[in-house]
Amino acid sequence: MSPAPRGRRSVVVVAGESRNDREVLQHLIPALHPRCPKVVAINDRIKLAPALLQLSPRVETLRDSALRMAAGCDAELVGFVVHADLDLVSDQTYDQVRERITTQLRKTLPCRSALALSAVEMESWLMLFPDAFPKVRRGWSMRQEDRRKDLTRLANPKEHLKKHLGKPPYRESDSPRIMEEAVKLRQVSARPPGNNRSFRDFADQLASWKNT
Repeated sequence: MSPAPRGRRSVVVVAGESRNDREVLQHLIPALHPRCPKVVAINDRIKLAPALLQLSPRVETLRDSALRMAAGCDAELVGFVVHADLDLVSDQTYDQVRERITTQLRKTLPCRSALALSAVEMESWLMLFPDAFPKVRRGWSMRQEDRRKDLTRLANPKEHLKKHLGKPPYRESDSPRIMEEAVKLRQVSARPPGNNRSFRDFADQLASWKNT
């Protein structure tokens, strides 16, 4: 990642579909990229994946918000990460959506960018770190069969966790704490034991920043 001009701080800005998703990324990004600058979030709630025909103005809005956030931090914008739920299991659509959004980000942003396109939704990424769940709620435990699944093919990860994780039922607001605990357990890596291509694609894209 190219540093900011000497004497000025660097910042990475995160955007996402919900506050919970943004907070998950604020824990995840430094774990995958330990030398990453400060990570801050903007509150824009713009859905990218289902809006490919109107993608350009939405990304431009995110760019402008990211630049304002960096300026407010008196910092140089050196990285931008945006989260989007695919809302579909991984198939050919995943590749098409990822390519379209990634291309638009690279065209529009004045800095490095990375796309956290979770298939189907962010909960499928959390399930890569099963040991983190009981750290958040003692009654939680991921089933062994779920640890072996291709998590990009799980049709509704959020409802799956609510049904099978244990008591109290999983809530989306639990997601940042789950990722926080996974980081504390030192389990977060570009290649965790579980199977989720959409997570690997994001980790690989973020890893490419280290060489710039």
